[in-house]
Amino acid sequence: MCKYFLKINLLFNKTLGNLVLMNWNKLCLLPLILLSNLYVTAQGLDTEKQYNWFDNTIGVENTGLYNGVAYIDIEKAKGTFKKFLYHNGFQSGSIDYDGQTYYDITLKYDVFNDKVILQLIGENGTTILQPFKELINSFSIKNRTFKNIVNKTTENGDAFSGFYEEILETSQLAVLKKHRKKRLKRIRRKKLSYQYKPIKSYYFLLYQGNYYSVKNKRDFIKLFPDFKEEINSIGIDGSVQRDNPDAVILAYAKQINTLLSKKQ
Repeated sequence: MCKYFLKINLLFNKTLGNLVLMNWNKLCLLPLILLSNLYVTAQGLDTEKQYNWFDNTIGVENTGLYNGVAYIDIEKAKGTFKKFLYHNGFQSGSIDYDGQTYYDITLKYDVFNDKVILQLIGENGTTILQPFKELINSFSIKNRTFKNIVNKTTENGDAFSGFYEEILETSQLAVLKKHRKKRLKRIRRKKLSYQYKPIKSYYFLLYQGNYYSVKNKRDFIKLFPDFKEEINSIGIDGSVQRDNPDAVILAYAKQINTLLSKKQ
């Protein structure tokens, strides 16, 4: 019984931020729905499944996700040269929005404009929505997690903000990656079109609450001079350095993480 009431409390906590968005008829029905189904449904469900059950019960259009602006893409591109992280449309993921987490959401990430676009399917059809960026804490897409970094500065005093992919997170440190694309304009037969091509990503190391820009081995040695010998011992093929910068940064960061763990 104690576990039952804990789960009720979990669901009602999520409800509080959403009730103002519901129409009056559904608001009146909500207590009946919860009382009749909660005990049977909530037992045996983990947090993610409870949230999904709740959103499905009241309808996604009555949740806090319907808090944004209608999205119209005026910079469309054809083929694989699109501005999104994945060029083949919406993908399954989750989003932490305005203090609440929503699972099994279809979304896509506009790399060029640094925006998240949601595809919400409700009783009244499909809505394409751009949530307010300042209310997004994080989101995931195809098991890749992105954090919303707001007004942070590096060790050199350079300010940076936006969505950064967390490509490594340990108890010692984290590595963040900023995806970037450039836009190319094409005019053919008096028609304007766009192409978006990836350009060099930025990487940041989060260590002891501070952010450090890292590009290569020298940057890691500068940050951790006591580990210079171990860092120099890492052999990375030239083709990997050229074609897979993620692997290079991760190789150094994982080695540093291992060495830091041994010192504890």
